[in-house]
Amino acid sequence: MSRRHDNNNMASSEWEEVKRLAADFQRAQLSTTAAKLSERNCIEIVTKLVESSVLNVIYTNDGKEYLTPSQLTKEISDELIVHGGRINLVDLQQIINVDFTHVELKANEIVKNDRNVNLILGQLINTEYLERLAEKINDQLQENGQISIAELATTYDLPGDYLTELVEKELGRRIDGQMDAYDRGVVFTAAFVARHSAQICGVFSAVTKPVQVHNVLTEFGFQEKLFYTVLNELIKKGRLRGSFVGGKQDKATYVPDMYSKTQNNWIDSFYKQNGYFEYDTLTRLGLTDAKGYIKTRFKSQNLLFLSSSCAGSGILDQVEGSIDEALDTGSWIDVEPLLPSCFSTMDANQCLNHVLKSKRGAKVFSNSIVASDKFITECKTLFEKPMLAKADKTAKNSPNIFLQLDKKAFGPTEHEGKKDKKEEKGRRKGGGGGGGGGSKGGMGGREVKIRKVKKHHRGKEVEEEEEDMPGGLQATEIPFMKVEEIQSFLEEQDRLSECPESFIEELAQYLHRPLTAEYQVQLKAAIGSLSGATDHTSRRKNHGEVQEKVNGLLTSVKMFEKNISIFEDDLRGQLVKYLLRTICTEITNHLFSYLAAENNLVNVEASDVTHEVRLKILSKIPEEMKVEFTKLNTSLNAKSISDFLKSLESTANVCDVLLKKVDKKKERNILFNHKQSLIAQLKEESDPAMTLHLAVVILIQNMCNCCVHAPGRCIPQLLVFLESHITPNHYKVLSDYMALVQKQLSAIKDTTEAKTEDGSEKADVEKTGDDVASTLIELLPQVKEIALAKKTASSSAQHED
Repeated sequence: MSRRHDNNNMASSEWEEVKRLAADFQRAQLSTTAAKLSERNCIEIVTKLVESSVLNVIYTNDGKEYLTPSQLTKEISDELIVHGGRINLVDLQQIINVDFTHVELKANEIVKNDRNVNLILGQLINTEYLERLAEKINDQLQENGQISIAELATTYDLPGDYLTELVEKELGRRIDGQMDAYDRGVVFTAAFVARHSAQICGVFSAVTKPVQVHNVLTEFGFQEKLFYTVLNELIKKGRLRGSFVGGKQDKATYVPDMYSKTQNNWIDSFYKQNGYFEYDTLTRLGLTDAKGYIKTRFKSQNLLFLSSSCAGSGILDQVEGSIDEALDTGSWIDVEPLLPSCFSTMDANQCLNHVLKSKRGAKVFSNSIVASDKFITECKTLFEKPMLAKADKTAKNSPNIFLQLDKKAFGPTEHEGKKDKKEEKGRRKGGGGGGGGGSKGGMGGREVKIRKVKKHHRGKEVEEEEEDMPGGLQATEIPFMKVEEIQSFLEEQDRLSECPESFIEELAQYLHRPLTAEYQVQLKAAIGSLSGATDHTSRRKNHGEVQEKVNGLLTSVKMFEKNISIFEDDLRGQLVKYLLRTICTEITNHLFSYLAAENNLVNVEASDVTHEVRLKILSKIPEEMKVEFTKLNTSLNAKSISDFLKSLESTANVCDVLLKKVDKKKERNILFNHKQSLIAQLKEESDPAMTLHLAVVILIQNMCNCCVHAPGRCIPQLLVFLESHITPNHYKVLSDYMALVQKQLSAIKDTTEAKTEDGSEKADVEKTGDDVASTLIELLPQVKEIALAKKTASSSAQHED
C-alpha cells in the first residue's frame, strides 16, 4: 500500500529516471550507478526499485553492496577458474561475501546447466581439474608402480567411489596402468605386474610339496592384493602346474601337480594291495579331508566308510563269506582277525552291521563275533536237563510258590488292605449308581483320584522290588540261574571251549531272559502235575457273583452315559474319558480277575488289577479269548462309551457272563437312591473341596433330573453349566467358594514346595492357607444349604430374580 502511494507521489519525470537507472543497474555494479547520482539519491532510488519489485538484487553480508543473480553466477564461475577448477562452497561464500544459501543455490544451478562442472562433497570441480588430477595420478603411479584408491581419497579429499570411476575412465588414456581384477581399489603398472608375476612364478616353480600360500606371501613380501590375482592367472594359463585346496585365501594350500601325482600313485597302489584306507595315514600324507578325497577319487568303487577306516569290496566280500559259512554250519565266527589290524572295534561292529543287513538268523556279540540262531538254540538246549531237575525239586518243596509271589506282587499289605476297604466303603456310600455295588457317583472322582495316587505309589514300590530282583526278573518270576551261573555252566561245555570269555559273558546275559521264561513254564507244569485240578478249583471265582457285579456296574455306566449328552463337547469328552477310566475300568478288572482264576494263571482281586496285570494276563490266556479281551482292554482308551459296550458284549459272550438289559421302570428308583446317597454323604462331609463337589453334583440332579459322574477338575465347568439353572446369589456363593477351594489347594502345594533356610517364606504360605481354611469352614453350612434346598424353592427364587 505504501509502495503504491510512493509511486503515485513520484513525478513522472523522476519515475522515468528511476526506470532508466534500474535498467542500467541490472547491467552493472551498484557503485557504477551510484556515481551518476549523489549518495543520498542513490540509496533512495535503489530502495524504491527493490520495494517496487522492479529490481531483483542480492544483498551482501555487510549490506553495503548489492548483486544481481547473473552477476553472482559470473563471479562464481570466475572464482572456479581462478582456483584451478576446484573450490569449496564455504570458501566461495567468504570470497563473494553473500549468504551461503545463495551461493549453494547458484552452484547447483551452474552444475545443472553445465555438464563440465560437478559438485562433490560441497566442492565445485570442473573437467579441467579432473584431467590434471588424472595426470598427477599417472605420474604417482609410474613412480611407485602401484597406487591404491584409499590413498588417493585421503590425499585429494575425494570419495573413493568417485575416484574409482575416474581412474577406470582414464585407464589407457591419461593413466597408464591396470586395475586388480579381484580388488578394484588398487591400480598397478604393467612393469610392476610383470615383475611380481616373474617373482611369484619363480617361487612356486621351485615348490615340490604342499605349502601354505599365506606363508609364502609373508616370507617373500609379495603384494597381497596382486598376489592371488597373479597366482590364479599363472595356474590358469598353465605356467604353474598345481592347484589350490583348502577354500579361503588365508587358509589355502598350493599343491604341485608333481606331488599330487606321486601321492595319487601311492594311494592307488596301497588300495590295490590292501583293499582299504586308514584316515590317519591319508592325513599324514597331507590330505586334510581324507573322506572327501576318497569319495571323489574312488566314487566308482564299492566302499564302506567306517569310523577310522574305509573298507573296500574285497574285505567286505571276505567278511560276508565267513559269516555265510558260520550261518550254514550253525556255528560262530569272530571277524576281527579277518580285518586289517588298524581297524578298531567300532569299525568291526559297523562292518558287521552292514553285512548283516541282508541276512537273518544271526546275532552279534562283543562287537565282532557273529553267532547263528542255530548255535544259540543249541546252547539253550544244554540247560534242559538242569532246568527239569530244578523245576521238579522246587515243585515238590514249594508247591504254592507262585501264589506267594502273586500276593507279594499284587496283594496289598495289611495296613493298605484296611485302608482300601475304608475307601471302598466310602466310595459305595457316595457312589450310588443304582444297585451296581461298587459304582461311583459324582463324589467318586476325588476318591478315585486319591486311590489312583496310592495305587501308583504302590506300583512304584513294586517297580523298586522288581529292580532289586536279580538279573532283571519280574516280581512274579521264579529265578532259574543267575547270569554268572549261566556263564560258568557254558564255560564248562566242550563245544564252547574255544569261545572268547567276552563272548560267553554276553551269551549268558542274552540267554538269561529266555531261560527264566522257559523255567516258569516248566515249573508251572511240574506244580500242575503234582497238585492236580483241586488247587485250580479253589482259586476260581463264583460265576454268579462276578455276573452280578458286572451287571450292577453296567447299569451305572449306561445311566451316566445317558446324562452326559446335555453338556458341551469339551466337558462331554472329559466326562466320557473319566467314566471309562473309573467304572468301565472296574468292570474290565472284574472280568480279567475272573479270567485269570478260570485259567489258573494268578489269584488276584479285581481291586488290585492294573494295566500291567491285564497285559500279563493277556500274554498267558488262550488265543480264542485273547482277541476279545484285548479289544476290551483297548476300548478303555477310546473316545466313546459305545465302543466299550460293544467290546464288553463280545467279551461277556466269550466268558459266559450274561449281561442284563436296564429296566426302565427301575431307572427312576435308581436315580432317587443315587441322590439320597449323595445327600447323606453331603450332610456328614466336612472337607471343603468334597463339599463343593457334592453340592454341584446334587444341584445338577435337582435342576436337570440327571446324575453326573465327574472328576474334581470338572467342577468349574459344571458350575458354569449351573449358572442358568440357579439364582445369581447362589451362583456367586458357589463361585466364591470354589475360588477359595482352589486357593487353599495352591497354598497346600506352595507349603510343600517352600524350601528356605530361615523358614520365613514357608511360614507366610502356611498363614495364608490357615486364613483361607477358616473362611471355608465358615461358608460350609451355606454351601450345604444351597445344595439341600428343595427344587421348587430354588426355581421360584430364580423366577423372582
